[in-house]
Amino acid sequence: MGRMSKLAGVAHNLAHHAGSGLSCVSPHLAQALRAAGVETTEIDLLAPAPYPPKAAKLQPLRLALASLQATAKTLLAKHGFSTSDVSSMTLYATPAPWDKDGYSLHTRAVLISSTGRTYDSGWLQ
Repeated sequence: MGRMSKLAGVAHNLAHHAGSGLSCVSPHLAQALRAAGVETTEIDLLAPAPYPPKAAKLQPLRLALASLQATAKTLLAKHGFSTSDVSSMTLYATPAPWDKDGYSLHTRAVLISSTGRTYDSGWLQ
């Protein structure tokens, strides 16, 4: 396995972490999206202050996403990478429609390497 192919593992781990309770993203993401009438979103984790573009502003979500961004950088480092090795790191998230409290998230992480190759976790539930 080539070095860059380890980015697939980073994408998978990032998607799992974002959907877990440990990330503290839920239920805040669901609340922010539902308040804005949005069903799904994408979050640029390389942005200076990652936040869903159309979501209502919630301070707990802002803090959780800052923490998730730090975790993403840690995951990169654990696999021998830095943010300079990726040109894009995007989290897609959709709150489960049957979970009215917003604790269940469907997540997908897509990383694009600095060489242009895409590493996609696929949708995780």
